[in-house]
Amino acid sequence: MLFMITMTHDYSTCQTHDPERGPLWKNTLASLSDHGLKIHANYVNRLEHRGYMVVEADSFEEIDAAFDPVLEMAHFEVTPVMQR
Repeated sequence: MLFMITMTHDYSTCQTHDPERGPLWKNTLASLSDHGLKIHANYVNRLEHRGYMVVEADSFEEIDAAFDPVLEMAHFEVTPVMQR
């Protein structure tokens, strides 16, 4: 299944400016395939502190497990989508 993940945060929780959160975020993204996720697209709007990612996963539970280390760093919306 394909899922659109929309991530938003504010400046105070931005991992770009935080030496502790930045590596955690990067490590989480680097390990997505270890949780069975395949990234099809990854886009960011840095000015709005918003990111968009299309991932392929067998279940929502795989996504939840993969992003567990960073769930408190942003607001995540996960929506099943399909390509037409």
